[in-house]
Order: sequence, then C-alpha cells, then structure tokens
Amino acid sequence: MAAIVQDQAATFTIPGPRPIPGLGRTGNLLQFARDPIGILSNLFRTYGSIAALVEGGKTRIISPYPDCPGSVFVYGAELNRKVITDSESYQKSALGGVNSSMTRRQEVMWNWGTGLFNVNGDTHRQHRRLLMPAFHKKQIEAYRDDMVAITQQVLDGWETGQQRDIQSEMTYLSLYIAGKTLFGEDILHSKSSVGLTLQQMVKGLLQPSLILFSYDLPGLPYRRLLDISERGDREIREVIAAKRAHGNDDSDVLSMLLNAQDEDGTTLTDDEVIGHAGIIFMAGHETSANALTWTLLLLSQHAEIAAALQDELSSVLNGAAPTVEQLASLPLLERVVKESMRVLPPVPLNHRIIAEPTELGGYLLPAHSEVFVSIYHTHHDPELYPQPDKFDPDRWLTINPSPFEYSPFSAGPRMCIGAPFAMMEIKLVLAMLLQRYRLEFIPGTRLDRRARITMAPRQGLPMKVFAQDRQFNRGVGGLRGNVSEMVEWPE
Repeated sequence: MAAIVQDQAATFTIPGPRPIPGLGRTGNLLQFARDPIGILSNLFRTYGSIAALVEGGKTRIISPYPDCPGSVFVYGAELNRKVITDSESYQKSALGGVNSSMTRRQEVMWNWGTGLFNVNGDTHRQHRRLLMPAFHKKQIEAYRDDMVAITQQVLDGWETGQQRDIQSEMTYLSLYIAGKTLFGEDILHSKSSVGLTLQQMVKGLLQPSLILFSYDLPGLPYRRLLDISERGDREIREVIAAKRAHGNDDSDVLSMLLNAQDEDGTTLTDDEVIGHAGIIFMAGHETSANALTWTLLLLSQHAEIAAALQDELSSVLNGAAPTVEQLASLPLLERVVKESMRVLPPVPLNHRIIAEPTELGGYLLPAHSEVFVSIYHTHHDPELYPQPDKFDPDRWLTINPSPFEYSPFSAGPRMCIGAPFAMMEIKLVLAMLLQRYRLEFIPGTRLDRRARITMAPRQGLPMKVFAQDRQFNRGVGGLRGNVSEMVEWPE
C-alpha cells in the first residue's frame, strides 16, 4: 500500500477537461479567469463534486508555488468540512519558503493581502487570539454610531429621480465605514488616505490578467499593483507612527492591533499589523459592499418580500436608524441577508494549498496542489436546499444548516474574524436605506457576474432612486446577462 500511495503522490489524477486545442492550458486559465462560476458549473456537471481545471494538472491560478501540480475544485458539505477543518493539510497561501524568491516589492504586496491568511498552525492561532479583542461583541457594537453617521451622510447626498450605480455606492459607503472603524480616518472629507489606496489595490487584484501576466514590467497591471502596494505600505507606516506619537489610545481596529499583547507578552510586529489590517480591510469592505449590492437587487425583484420587510422596518424603527438592541427585533431582515448571501454569496470560492500529499474525494492530491471550495455551488446544492435557486428568506424558519453547508464567511478555525462586524454593518445600512428610498431596477439592464476574490456585477448595478413609496412591483423583470441564470427571477 505504501508503494501505491508513493506512486499516486507523484501524479495528478483528478479528472478534468483536456487542454484547449491551439491554446493549451493557457486557454483553460483564460476561460476560468473570465467566468469562474460558469466554468465550475460545467466542470461539476461533467465530473462530479471534485474536478481539475485541466486533465493532468500543471496549472496554477493564485498559488505562490511555481511547482504547483494543479488546480482542484470541489463543492458539497463533506468536502467543504474536510478542507476547512484540516488546517494542517489544507493551509493558506503562504507556506514555508514562499517568500525566498520574492523581490522586496513582491513581499510588500504579498504582506498587504495576507494577514491571517499568511500564517498557519500555532502562529495562526496566536495571531487570531491577538486580533480577537478588536472584534469582541462590545467593541463591534461600539462601531454602530460611526456606521450610522456615515450611512446618513451618504444617503443625504442622494436625490430622488436620480439613476445611480448601486454597486459603486455600496462600495464607497463600505469603504468610508472601513476607513473610519479600521484606521480612524474620515475618508468622506479627506483627499488621500490609506483606505483609498487600499481600494485601488482591491481593483488591481481583481484584474484577470494577473493570472497570466504577473511580470513587473512597465505598462502591465502587475507593475501598477506593486506600485500601489508600496505607496500603501508607506502610508500605513505613517499612520502607525502618528498613533504612537500621540499615545495610541484610539478605539479603531488598527490602534487595538498595535496595543495587542498575548499572555506571554508577544506583540505584533509592524509588518504583521500591516498584513492583518490590509486583509481585514480588503476582505471586510468588499464583502459587505457586494452583500449589500446583491441584496438590493434581489429585493427589487421580489415585491412581496420587499413589502413585508418594509412593514417590519416601519413597525420597529418608525424611520429611525436601528440601535444594536433593535437589530435583534428585525428577524425578517436577518433572514433576507442570510438568504441573499446563500443564493449570491459575496465570496464564491475558498482557497487552500496542500501542505503534504492528502486524500480528498477518493484522490490523493500532491503537495502544493491548490484547492478551491465553491461556496456558491455548495449553497446551490439541491440535496442541501430544496429549490436552491429560489430566493426564499422564509426557508430559514425551518432550516439550520451546518457551517459546512452554509459558509458565506467560511467556517472552522479560519472563519472570517470580522463576520459579526459585517453582519451588523449590512443590516444597519439596509434598514436605513430601505426606510428612506425605494431602488428600482431598470428593465433590460444586462448584469454579468465578475467573480474573482469576491463576486459582484461586472459592469455595476444601475438603479433609479425614489422616495420610499412602496411601489415594489415597479421595475420587476427584464434582467439580462448571466446573473439571470443564477436565481429564479420573477417574470
């Protein structure tokens, strides 16, 4: 048996399509970069719940390992459970020795986007303990007033009758909230900030060309991304220096990271603080923005649900912003958000790297293979969710899925540390916005998905702004593009 395992460990045997004629494996990578959700739907229909991007492997999507044997995709509760809970075999991106061949510019860029993703084992557990006070329940609730004030300022700038790109509006609203709560910055009234620089980094990271053209050459997106990363590194070090100069007694997340100390006296280095702050910012604000965008789209197309939610908000809040305590008295709002993140998860894929030859789904994966768990396809598994493509918040009255069946924020030891923060932000913004405005979808608008680290409408979400007049049947239907294939939309 040992000889068989050793032989298997040297090969990549996961089933998958052949390289595209004329383009080879590069063609498969291009197809994946253009539409990961569509490609994975085809792979799972053809090969089942575990499939390779290309037969025989030899592909690398976001792994930092040049010798990555191949890219594997899985979905379903059991495979999700194994990948998420076995943190020793299925590790995050940066394993030992990854940075040995990196330039200093690459190390700066990598540090920004890793944080808790950059450490494994005991180090990960220790760093998570150091970060936990910044996301304690009482600390999160303390951010409520800033969230409300910023949301009010943004909504005050809207006018009825306008057409607005709701995706952009939600992105910048969540950016302002993240800037204030994470760095203590007032981005609304600042021409330059770490938050704005990080937003540029997010846009750079979402470029599909990075998968194929990661070269530090003039004119390429990768060069621009490295430049932005270096600027962000300088800016955050200036913020850290300023906080230390005046005593660093602020209540924002960055200040708490600088003050964090473990029982044995361990503190975070500046590089570690920057890495953690970067990933919390980029993952948190982008996830919240996309969750808000998809939820507003879904409500615009489901008149009865929108009406029932408006009744709940009016009866409990009477036009006011909810207090932390009142959020618990809005059960339909909770169900709407949970169902929205099930049917259109803001983060559609979860990425891991194999640390050692490991069995998964009946196959032995070679070390350094990269594994993507499809949260989207798990959430649309008919064995877990009857009528999985239907937007039905009331299904949550009778179901209680495990963390491996429903995982918009991942699960297990690497569950998103900012999940409670994001849920409070999403519900606060929705409660305030929906009481004040009705957003009307423009029939005939084409919506295609853009799925990279996160999932959002590729070209934004244009909608018309009206005072809340309860005309929920207006603008229903007429949705075009591949988003129309993801949900059972009303005619």
